[in-house]
Amino acid sequence: MSAVIDRQAVCGPVPQYPIAQAYEAGVVPIRFSGWPAAQPAPVYAALEGERDTDVVVVGAGLAGTSLTLHLAERGVRTVLLEADQPASGASGRNAGHVQPYLSSFEPLRAHRDEGRRFIETFTEQRNIVFELSRKHGLAADVEACGLLEVARRPQAALERQARLWKGMGYDVELVGGARVQEMLGTTLYIQGLHWREGGRVNPYLFTQGMAASAVRAGASVYGNSCVLACERDGSRWRVRTATGSVRAARVVLCTSGHAGNGFFPELARTQFPLVACGMATRPLPAAVLDAINPARVTLMQYPAGLYPLVIDGRGRLITATIPRHRQAQCAEVHFADFVRYLRRTYPGVGDAPIELESYWTGMTANSSSAYDAAYPKLYQVEQGVLALMNLGSWGNLMGPLLGMDLARALVADRPDDAILPLEQPQSVRLPGRFETKIRRVLIPAARLADRLDLV
Repeated sequence: MSAVIDRQAVCGPVPQYPIAQAYEAGVVPIRFSGWPAAQPAPVYAALEGERDTDVVVVGAGLAGTSLTLHLAERGVRTVLLEADQPASGASGRNAGHVQPYLSSFEPLRAHRDEGRRFIETFTEQRNIVFELSRKHGLAADVEACGLLEVARRPQAALERQARLWKGMGYDVELVGGARVQEMLGTTLYIQGLHWREGGRVNPYLFTQGMAASAVRAGASVYGNSCVLACERDGSRWRVRTATGSVRAARVVLCTSGHAGNGFFPELARTQFPLVACGMATRPLPAAVLDAINPARVTLMQYPAGLYPLVIDGRGRLITATIPRHRQAQCAEVHFADFVRYLRRTYPGVGDAPIELESYWTGMTANSSSAYDAAYPKLYQVEQGVLALMNLGSWGNLMGPLLGMDLARALVADRPDDAILPLEQPQSVRLPGRFETKIRRVLIPAARLADRLDLV
């Protein structure tokens, strides 16, 4: 590995990052992620010359590609611009979970209808990842394998969740220790909430697939097209890159935390950033996978999800966690922690070799300093300019869903009819406090409690 990493995905005057800084900033090249397939992904050419369209979407992640796809399907001329290539940012770096439920309704109470339409749409569209994959034939290693939240002590919160979502028509069941042991091969967890809906997806391939489907539907997608300016041009907007520009009536920014962008810099101050690291093992024998997760469900630990886990189609374990302070670049440290957790939790693994294949980092953009309250945001930046961003860690389902819903609202020329309320960008106070709380206090405490069996 070279001592310097290219800074491809973020616009700005600094062309390169030292390795440690790149890992801390979550901008190591996407090829470090465990999600890109062995075969080369499509390469989208840079925008050149001048174009005219109806809508410009900036940012080809889960939200931006979904919005572009759903606009194109409705006959709206749409241009999608990406600073690097589709799925090169947070959308190609997450843990691969498809979470079909919401952790808390409380933040929705501030909506004008107290979140009723949001909740209704979410529950109706909870299978959108699987449905889009089937509809468009996406080779995204997607599997509706269900999701299991496990706890080492009885948890009243899990019992409440089971009653609430079962009453909303979900196929969810609270299971005891014997059933958890049967599903996971461990006696460490004595309670589980089994969501038979939900599952896993390769988020990189899924996002890439939506981009390709958008092109087939008539959209134009450009990579290596970092936006340098977004300026009024009469009654329209001109979005300018180094090699071209696009005029449009509407612009929608889907740039995650918007960090590093010189246009509308106030958007970058609306979020609480948090770096996360991901790990993928080399493919493991079936006997090892059976010792860890014979049911092959997507796995989350409650209350602190130290190592959310999926088994992908190649037989790899893929997980994510929050890296130790100032050690985001230390793959061997975090992988050793993960392997110790596996051997302690699943004694059937024994001393079977578990080797690291990929290690990467990414940056989440959260709208709140509390996970449960970190709902995505829809900002009215200027008349004709919207920003759908700050998806946090819920992107695999939220991104496609919110992109689809915003497309519906824009086609009707009613952006205020989206299920997210239109808000003015507001700078958050002390944006670093979220990372401090999670990375320096809560996660280290959770690691210690897990090791000492205090959870």
